[in-house]
Amino acid sequence: MLKSLKRQKLHESITEEVLKFIEQKGYIQGDRLPTERFFCEQFQISRPSFREAMKKLESYGVIEIKPGSGMYLRAEKTILAEMANLTLKVSMEKKAILEMIDMREMMEKHAIEQIIKNGQAFYLDKLGEIVDEYDRKISKGGIPRQEDYLFHLTLYEGSDNRLMLTLFQSIKEMDTLWADRVIDVLDVHVFGRETEPLHRLIYEAMREGDAKKAKKLISKHFEIMRNDLKSIGD
Repeated sequence: MLKSLKRQKLHESITEEVLKFIEQKGYIQGDRLPTERFFCEQFQISRPSFREAMKKLESYGVIEIKPGSGMYLRAEKTILAEMANLTLKVSMEKKAILEMIDMREMMEKHAIEQIIKNGQAFYLDKLGEIVDEYDRKISKGGIPRQEDYLFHLTLYEGSDNRLMLTLFQSIKEMDTLWADRVIDVLDVHVFGRETEPLHRLIYEAMREGDAKKAKKLISKHFEIMRNDLKSIGD
């Protein structure tokens, strides 16, 4: 039986336990997972909390939720193992998150170079659509968390580097750490918001073919994240 979960860090605990359960039971890609009711009873949590956590796993590409049918394992076993290992080992320590930020910065600079070098018009157009939606959401007072994720995901997709894309999808658990353990305990209307205008500027520099400028802007983006993280608890 799965252990009962503590109420604090709930979403993170749910995703960790689901990943461990899948690993322990030996599920493979395409297998149907137990029902929502099963997990809720074992975790002793509400269905809304479980559904929210599952939406995150679905966005990471781990599971697929089919209305009226159930939840299915989508990730390949190798990717699942990478995600499970990361989820179990990564803590809230600033050093761990800062190291992931450093790795993402290096990978995204390379992705920017490749998209510009290879003339990836499709991905440039996609980035343009994302920043337009990004700005629309901000103008309505919304928080473009999903658009932010899609912007960075598109960089990896456009890099035509499957390993980098896999790594990004694996470390996407950082979003849970960042959101559930950091942003949600601070003033969300202040924390990290200085990165928002940079997405359009990065896109425009890429559209102009200016890799140097775009990489400088992405470095500024991650430097803001580092400074905000370092300021916590100071």
